[in-house]
Amino acid sequence: MNIIETLTARIEEYRLTNKQPCKNYATKEAAEKATAKAAEAAGKYFDSEGRAPRYVVFFIPAWGRWVGGLDYTELFRRSTANGGYIGAIAGFYVY
Repeated sequence: MNIIETLTARIEEYRLTNKQPCKNYATKEAAEKATAKAAEAAGKYFDSEGRAPRYVVFFIPAWGRWVGGLDYTELFRRSTANGGYIGAIAGFYVY
């Protein structure tokens, strides 16, 4: 499975009923900076050691915009995962 294609399809489908399905950015650099900051916050919230989850930054051609996605699957598999409110880090797609 190509995670970028899967996330792009999910985001585009969600956009049919929601004008702003996730945070998006004009440049890759802006998306990278925001997603890295969100990943750091997620690590502090969900991981007892504060380790950030993996994330991806990718371009949505239909919008001409960049978005980020956080890998919560990997984060929650860790033995150091605390659990918590899934929506704590709002506005970013998770997978």
